[in-house]
Amino acid sequence: MSIKKDIKNKGFQSEHEKIFVNLIFTAAHFESKFMQFIKGYEISPTQYNVLRILRGQHPNAMSGGELQDRLLHNMSNSTRLVDRLLEKGLVDRQKNPEDKRQMMISITQCGLKLLKDLDVAVLEFDEKMMNLPEGQLMVLNNLLDDLRHSSTDTEDI
Repeated sequence: MSIKKDIKNKGFQSEHEKIFVNLIFTAAHFESKFMQFIKGYEISPTQYNVLRILRGQHPNAMSGGELQDRLLHNMSNSTRLVDRLLEKGLVDRQKNPEDKRQMMISITQCGLKLLKDLDVAVLEFDEKMMNLPEGQLMVLNNLLDDLRHSSTDTEDI
C-alpha cells in the first residue's frame, strides 16, 4: 500500500513533501510496534535505548550530559528516566570524584542480563518488522544516511 492510501491523502505538492510525510508516518508506525513489544519487558523504548548506550560504555560510566547527547530522542527530563532505571536496579549512579556536581551513570549486572535476554528477541522483532532482503535493507540504510547528511540545518532556512 502507498503512503497516499495509508493516510487517505489525495496527493502531495511534491516528492519532497511526500517523502517527509512518509518518513514521519513510517517512523511512528515502527515506534508504536516497538513500544508494544518492549512493554512486555517492563521498560520503555527510551529506557531500552539508555541501557544499550550504557552497555556500549561498560564497564565505564558516563555523565548524564553525555548520555543525553546520545539518546535517539532528546529528552529534557533524562534525570527522571535514569531514576526509573535506578529503581529497577538496571543502572547505578555515583557522584563523579573529579566533579562532585556531576553524576556518573553505569549499567548494572541486572541491566546487562536484561539486555542479553532482549538481544535475541529484539533481533527477531526487527527481522519480522523489516521483512526485506538484505540488499534492500542495505540500500535503504545508505539512502537514509545520505538523506540525513544532505539535509540543511533548520537554522539555515
